[in-house]
Amino acid sequence: MMIMALNTRTCFLLLTMLTMMSSNQLFSSSQAATTPSGFPFAFMTVDGERAAARRYDYIVVGGGAAGCPLAATLSTRYSVLVLERGGSPYGNPDIQNADAYGKVLLETDNYTSPAQAFISEDGVSSARARVLGGGTAINAGFYSRASSDYVSNAGWDEGLVEESYEWVEKQNAFKPQHLSPWSSAIRDGLVEAGVLPYNGYTLDHLDGTKISASIFDSKGKRHTAADLLKSANPDNIVVLLNATVSRVLFNSPAEETKDGSSQKPRASGVEFMDGHGRSYQVFLNESSRSSKDFDQNQSKNILEEKGKGPEVILTAGALGSPQLLLLSGIGPSKHLRELNIPLILDLPLVGQRIQDNPIASVTCKSHHFYYQQIVGITQFSQNYIEPPSIFVNGSVSPHGRNEYNISIFEKLAFPLSRGELQLRSRDPRDNPSVRYNYYSHPLDFERCVQGVRVIAQLLNTPSLRRSNASCFHGSPINMSDDAAMAQICRDTLSTVWHYHGGCEVGYVVNERYQVNGVDNLRIVDGSTYRDSPGTNPQATTMMLGRYMGVKILQEQAE
Repeated sequence: MMIMALNTRTCFLLLTMLTMMSSNQLFSSSQAATTPSGFPFAFMTVDGERAAARRYDYIVVGGGAAGCPLAATLSTRYSVLVLERGGSPYGNPDIQNADAYGKVLLETDNYTSPAQAFISEDGVSSARARVLGGGTAINAGFYSRASSDYVSNAGWDEGLVEESYEWVEKQNAFKPQHLSPWSSAIRDGLVEAGVLPYNGYTLDHLDGTKISASIFDSKGKRHTAADLLKSANPDNIVVLLNATVSRVLFNSPAEETKDGSSQKPRASGVEFMDGHGRSYQVFLNESSRSSKDFDQNQSKNILEEKGKGPEVILTAGALGSPQLLLLSGIGPSKHLRELNIPLILDLPLVGQRIQDNPIASVTCKSHHFYYQQIVGITQFSQNYIEPPSIFVNGSVSPHGRNEYNISIFEKLAFPLSRGELQLRSRDPRDNPSVRYNYYSHPLDFERCVQGVRVIAQLLNTPSLRRSNASCFHGSPINMSDDAAMAQICRDTLSTVWHYHGGCEVGYVVNERYQVNGVDNLRIVDGSTYRDSPGTNPQATTMMLGRYMGVKILQEQAE
């Protein structure tokens, strides 16, 4: 359960308690029999050779918050291959069980762990998801929609947005059954601190304090975006795990024709490595008509004549999608030449304007785990504040009890500071080099101080004092001491992994999420956002996957 307090005109104060087989199937029954045990869907596989042996109408790169609902939707009519660099979330108790939250973030390695350690050039440590379900498999579970203003500013069809949210929520959003004592204290404290009105339970992004949903159900089981694959047509989809895409393949680089017109590169497939390091190439169909109508002998594609050919769709996230564009030769030409990457298209804004939402925090200790529950949004400066419950060091205390950190943190909702993403190497398994330039804009730092002041107000409410929370990291009790609050912003600078930008709409992709200057290539994920939606972007990113899947089906039907 989560309580949220917000004022959409100003600063968000998030107080989040972290607490089937037929003859026309893509894989035959004998092939599906090779699927590892524990995979809930017969169309999941680790066999790269078999997956690459045929062509597809859509190749979706990244099985995360957007990729899973997008692929499931497209598969209702077309053949789809999903390439996910990580493994399955199913059968892993550290992913699926709420009371194990945080453990998976402590156990990282270079190539196989569900979370990949990542440190920005600013020196802030975090993690990238490397598992089917993406960030929804490793996050704290909070589910809340974006504001109506956000939807309007994005230019989305409001009716289809509502339908797409509801499609996700029927499968993956759960109303809390009760409030924990800590959550009740936070809720009451927010009201006492003047974050009004109290809106009760709602998924909508409303001013005031509210309780919202979680992707953890009443039994503490996590429901990731991978669960949305239950809606896929199993005859039309293959989900290949442990498949790291190294580049998008094109028919040719951008060039001028004899008449002076420009010839666009056309995406034709991707190159990927399987879990054993073996390299494969897989290609798009020559036709993108419904798979049931596809005639292998027909060379002419009616839809291609209308500019509706098959597509590669990147859904690799705010770090993965710009990284993959650069690896594929699309980006600033100077940077690509430095790494000897053949230039497909000079697109200078790939990787530029990337953002993260910095946080500053005060941490309390508890011997009890609580679900992610509380969020607040205040009247000023656009900040959120959340308290996640994270297992400390994955061990027990000297007294034999598990210990958890409950961090009340301020998150800057709409930072003005922007950074850039570049490649470190040509190895797709390496993290890119990312500098967010946290607080480089002076207003961002001022807003952080204002957010920390809200934490101070909250800690000084009767409800929080009665909770006997044991807080440290210099709790900001003196609300008049701006210098002390500013020091908390500096000392506790961190992240909650809500990266966005780098392939923004209007800069790298158009309003249909097609990459500018390229045919048959789209990006549908958080890298296209100008701002992070809502208090946690996962709800809107899953919605966007469904939304764009429906939009593409509508385009093909026109």
